[in-house]
Amino acid sequence: MRPIIACLCLASLLLSTVPVVSASSEYTVASSEETPVSHLLGSHSHITEQNYLDYNMAMRDLMVGNVDFFLTSQIIASSPENSENTPGLEIIGMIEITEYYVPAVRPDTQQDFGNAELLEAINSALKEIFSSNSDSDVYMTWFMGEPEMDMSLVSQTHQWPTPTEGGLLYQMIHDEQELVACMYDQESPMSWLDASAVMRGFEADIFEMATTRISSHYSAEMSFRAWDSGGEFEAVQDLKRGDCDFLVGSMSAQNAVSKGLRGGQAYYVDGIVLMASEYSPELDDVNDIFGEDTNPIVDDFDRRWILISLLAIFIIYQSLRRD
Repeated sequence: MRPIIACLCLASLLLSTVPVVSASSEYTVASSEETPVSHLLGSHSHITEQNYLDYNMAMRDLMVGNVDFFLTSQIIASSPENSENTPGLEIIGMIEITEYYVPAVRPDTQQDFGNAELLEAINSALKEIFSSNSDSDVYMTWFMGEPEMDMSLVSQTHQWPTPTEGGLLYQMIHDEQELVACMYDQESPMSWLDASAVMRGFEADIFEMATTRISSHYSAEMSFRAWDSGGEFEAVQDLKRGDCDFLVGSMSAQNAVSKGLRGGQAYYVDGIVLMASEYSPELDDVNDIFGEDTNPIVDDFDRRWILISLLAIFIIYQSLRRD
């Protein structure tokens, strides 16, 4: 009887010493109608979503500490204008990539060829820009935080093409000496028209830089010019009509294909990012919230029961041997 009592006492002791491991902290995360994020939160029971009609309201509540964090698009989060209206906010990191923006050209035909060569020249110029990290200064001129583009997103297969005589790239180098991009005012740091009707923004600057790289490689004197099409639909039509050489307008490769165009190397990554304020709980990175859920209590509990069973069997066995 005494060994059985000893076994029960040991079991009681082991069970009473199961460590209490706190569950994931509870967070309130804001979202807005412009950027749906519910699909990112459904599997995280420790996160409560608080939806707002627009991102301005969400950012103001984040700024004063009414919510812990804010999930929104990279474009919204990194806009200097939004930063001025809601100071003290920062981007913790990207949760999900949603788009890669690319330059687009017309497909080659017998009458209109050299477009693919032009696109590969632009791709090669972008490859040089990103490999030298020259894009960072341009990015930080128009956006807050650090760019998400890195060399892992740049194809290493891009090679400078040899222009075919009579083709578009050949004519640009030897005759026109100008690279014209169909663009439009997006009313964002990506592109906007100033008071003098000059196209400004990240896209204008990055492709002016690409034009300089193309000029240098082919030892030509080329300039960059933006053609204001007025909108995305009009820009596509202008490109197909030949009013410009390529299109730049926050267009994804998939969108380019759907419009009968050919997309090139990505120059900007958009996605959903996590924003914080001075009142937000301290995080090392986004994995502190969106990392894999674990349940150490169950694991420890199961291991202790195994240990208890083995000890019980051993004690009973020893008791029977003595008897």
